Amino acid sequence: MNQEKSILLYDGSCGFCQHSVQFILQHERGEDIFFAPIQSELANSIYENHPELKNVDSIVFVMGKDILVESDAVLALATYLRAPYHYGKIARFSPKWLRDRVYRIVAKHRHRLIRKNDSCLLPNAQQRKRFLS
Repeated sequence: MNQEKSILLYDGSCGFCQHSVQFILQHERGEDIFFAPIQSELANSIYENHPELKNVDSIVFVMGKDILVESDAVLALATYLRAPYHYGKIARFSPKWLRDRVYRIVAKHRHRLIRKNDSCLLPNAQQRKRFLS
């Protein structure tokens, strides 16, 4: 794996997570983020190299050598988005325990928030190159 890539690991079986990836694709400033479902071989490799992620029920955002989870991952992702969404990064001034608590509540109920769709937005050819397996 190229350590310079920013890679978002998401739950490919979760409608909310898939919707979040689609949201990022529609609102990103550049094409700097790569995507891989946590069910992929790439994700398995990352999890093997980072045993601290074993029991983490969160998106995982790999930024070079940094591994971010929960609200830290969301805040880092916000910096890649166009206005007004990138202003979400100001939430970093909130206490981490509060941000992570809100994240965990949403994560716990994510399968009920948006159901997995039988159909989804098809990425264009340029976007498809950024989906890793």
